[in-house]
Amino acid sequence: MFETDALYQNDPKWKGVKLGHDNKETIGTWGCLLTSMTMVANGFGNNETPESMNQKMKSAGGFQGALVIPAMLPSVCPGIVYKGYQPCENNPAPLAQIDAALAAGMPVIAQVDWSPKAGLQTHWVVIYGKEGDRYLMKDPYRYRGDAPDKKLYLTDRYKHMGKDPGQAITGTVWFEGNPSGGGAATVTVNAAAKPEKVPVPDNTFTTFGTADGLAFRGSPSIGGALITRLPLHVELTSLEPNAQNKVGVMNEWLHVQAPSGDQGYVAAWYVSRSKEEEEEKAAAPKTGDTSLVVRPTTGGLAFRTSSRVSPQTLIKRLPAGASLVVQEPIAVAKTKIGVRGKWLKVKDVTGQVGYVAGWYVTPGGEPALGVRQDQKSAKPTDDDDIVLRTTTEGVALRKETVVAAHTLIKRMPNASELLLLDEAEESKIGANGQWLRVRDIEGDEGYVAAWYVTKR
Repeated sequence: MFETDALYQNDPKWKGVKLGHDNKETIGTWGCLLTSMTMVANGFGNNETPESMNQKMKSAGGFQGALVIPAMLPSVCPGIVYKGYQPCENNPAPLAQIDAALAAGMPVIAQVDWSPKAGLQTHWVVIYGKEGDRYLMKDPYRYRGDAPDKKLYLTDRYKHMGKDPGQAITGTVWFEGNPSGGGAATVTVNAAAKPEKVPVPDNTFTTFGTADGLAFRGSPSIGGALITRLPLHVELTSLEPNAQNKVGVMNEWLHVQAPSGDQGYVAAWYVSRSKEEEEEKAAAPKTGDTSLVVRPTTGGLAFRTSSRVSPQTLIKRLPAGASLVVQEPIAVAKTKIGVRGKWLKVKDVTGQVGYVAGWYVTPGGEPALGVRQDQKSAKPTDDDDIVLRTTTEGVALRKETVVAAHTLIKRMPNASELLLLDEAEESKIGANGQWLRVRDIEGDEGYVAAWYVTKR
């Protein structure tokens, strides 16, 4: 179990400290994610307070205004590895991944809804263990009756999105490291899930994983017990000597041995006969690529035909994290990002061009997180386009619905936006074994695995 001492954003010692670069918001009002990250950092051997972490993250460029950027934590606390942000507001939380992390002694920072009001009011907590089906948490906001040694259960307090943890958790931020209280640096093997070992045949062959976090299971099915998750390009020895025809084929499973010597099953459509060196080269960014992608830092950001604020100029409202490609010189655009009164000309995933307020966007693919959403501005988009978002890192965009090196167009970051090109395929979203034809923000068209996307 991950061990760390409780810290509270509303502690009188620092609750009045200005959060990040904002002149209004404080650690006490909006510092839940910052405080959660501080608890995680301390559990990995650091000795910080929300106030000291606030200062260090500011110095490292870890804020966009009052919004903290989790990916910058390793630059402040070496030895910690940032594993990504996974939104799950519109699909069940990845409970199997959470359980695997906890079993390895790793924490999970979880987004929950702190208010019974309609919509999501963002709050962040640290999940550090599990008792039966109940998740134990460290809540960075101290309520009356809370104490550092008091056990707090996630869905006893935060059940406004649903009492099931899969509904209550609406986002996750993942970190790994060496816990000060003991534990592993990566997810460990669940010994109870391991099948009985068999001899490695003489005429075996080697395959390589094509997805980061590839499930290694105790039986050949999606419902098979999870032994562990394997890294991208992991080398696997086939325990089936004449099964080359399974490689890359949907709904087939391959019995393999991992480098650790453990044996189990992997989805054959996520392995390849090559290490994908050619694939990675093909998927690498083009030399001389000068595009700049920015993302809104708040829900309901106005997308306008001009920088004039009026009902007539409004095209639609954008959700937090939407991908926008800047349509002006990058050097000029960078001087506008985060600056009040400056507007950026951008293009969204549907191909529409318009203007957004530069002080409400952040650069790159890593969203700034931590602010409770303003419900008055959190309006849906005003068009009928179906926009999807990837739910894990490294999802493949392919030329055709075959998992192979020659079909790869590119690999996409977690939360990448995709336009569904055939609205009749909407029912396939999230379905295992299905593919969707899509276009990404850069205009590339191809196919994506339906089970790795969700509707935005």
